[in-house]
Amino acid sequence: MGRRPEGKAEKLFKKFGKNVDSVISEVKESEKLAKLNIDQRVAELNKNRESLGNHFSNVSHNAKSQWQEAKPNFERAGQEFKKALNIFFTNRAYQ
Repeated sequence: MGRRPEGKAEKLFKKFGKNVDSVISEVKESEKLAKLNIDQRVAELNKNRESLGNHFSNVSHNAKSQWQEAKPNFERAGQEFKKALNIFFTNRAYQ
């Protein structure tokens, strides 16, 4: 006694099962690829974060040093301006 020939429903379910297996396999492969892409992007973002942090530190340090160089000049200019105003108003008061 041999196997009975497959009916239409059996063929349909067999084909459907193969398609479901194929879709599951593709989803698993896509998941692996997406995880790999995410991991690469996270690594890239971390590298950029470190680079930007270093750049910001350098810019901040340079700005501080430039301010320290300019600060005495501003103070001196402010004192000179104050003297000029005092002279101006003192001379004006006598006129």
